[in-house]
Amino acid sequence: MGVSVVTNQHGYLRFRIFWNGRDIAVSTRFRDDGPQGRNRRLVSAKAILIEEELKRGAELHRALLQVLGDCPPRLMPAPASAPKARTIRSYYEEWIERRVPPLVRLSTAKRHRLCFEAIILPELGGALFQDVTKSRIEAFRSKLLRGRTRRGTTRTVKAVRNIIDWHLRSLWRDAEREGYAGPFPRLDWPRAHREKPDPFDGDERDSILAWFAEHDPYWHPWLFFLFWTGMRHGEAAALRWKDIDLKRGIVSISRSRDEGEENAPKTTGSIREIPMLPWVIDLLKRLPRRLYSDGEEFVFLTPEGKPMTDTWWPKRGAARRPVDEESKGIWFRCLRSLGIRPRKFYATRHTFIAWALSEGANLKGLAEYCGTSVQMIEQSYGRYIRKDFLGPLIAARPDGLRDAAVRGKTGPLTGPPKGVFEKRPEFPTEFWWRRGELNPRPKTFRLRPLHAYSAN
Repeated sequence: MGVSVVTNQHGYLRFRIFWNGRDIAVSTRFRDDGPQGRNRRLVSAKAILIEEELKRGAELHRALLQVLGDCPPRLMPAPASAPKARTIRSYYEEWIERRVPPLVRLSTAKRHRLCFEAIILPELGGALFQDVTKSRIEAFRSKLLRGRTRRGTTRTVKAVRNIIDWHLRSLWRDAEREGYAGPFPRLDWPRAHREKPDPFDGDERDSILAWFAEHDPYWHPWLFFLFWTGMRHGEAAALRWKDIDLKRGIVSISRSRDEGEENAPKTTGSIREIPMLPWVIDLLKRLPRRLYSDGEEFVFLTPEGKPMTDTWWPKRGAARRPVDEESKGIWFRCLRSLGIRPRKFYATRHTFIAWALSEGANLKGLAEYCGTSVQMIEQSYGRYIRKDFLGPLIAARPDGLRDAAVRGKTGPLTGPPKGVFEKRPEFPTEFWWRRGELNPRPKTFRLRPLHAYSAN
């Protein structure tokens, strides 16, 4: 990709544009007046601007229109055909049948179906794609923000944005590829307020583990593992014994389990191998497992011997399908009995990251350990990062540095020379003993006679 300026056979300047494997010539009305001429410099400057627009990803005709204000007809794209007429509801009925695992996550397919049938289709289902303009989507957004959910609560900006920019936009993107819709209207959204993590402190964490060890010991290893590894719940639920090397103390994370199915982890950085703390290794060594095992069985199972998923132990701590009253709300029941402020179950991960930062863990190493980014840790857990930056530097001070630094010197390290404190001015400045403030004689200027300024 590049843009240069050449001269044609008639002496006029033209652009030579290399773009998408094509060599394109665009003529101008400026004659070539030499390397330093005004026309040459003007056309060369425009060539640089065209090249910058192309590097930003602009189409060739848009770059020419932006810089030159005109574009040859042969370079203009063919006019797009009008979209086919179809309602959102009719396309949804066909589209949702294609959104099935393993093409999409089961949880994503369930949320798509729930959101469309309960919120989007009653409002926009009968409209054609061509009739859903930006103003109509903005009105739909305002209605969602003013309305209430089935629980009687108001929707946040983040929830409304998920409805429009995730669910509706996913359907619209596929409809655009098939020729039923134009580009999705772009809406302006306010900056979302992101709540800071609310981890447990060390005493609360220990109290929770002690409560489960006493009242429900079956779940104590599961919670202990989450508190001291910082894994996401889906990552820990998908662990098999073949993923754990107890001799080296390494655990390999390559899957996530949710809604009864396994998928790739949340991000590409979540695929990792991490060392475990010694007390976590001791815990895993004490867990029961088959004598003759191929390593395919799960590390953590439900009391019924089924794989652990968020369906049985959800993030909110109350089972969606509890088998009895004892298994319903056990997480919040523990917090209430201990007098601890309620937090969501995901706080186990927050607690580990906050504890590691407060103990001085390396920021980059911790981000790789937990499968996240340094930016996210700085934004969400910045208040837990140790601020004693100079502490390790002071502790690493070489021996004998003081004597070597001040021997035979005067200056800011040693202070003013001896015997000058009685001459300190009333309002001393920094390093006053070097600045002539010890000179008691005022500065005077002697006038020269006029004849001394006359020319010789």
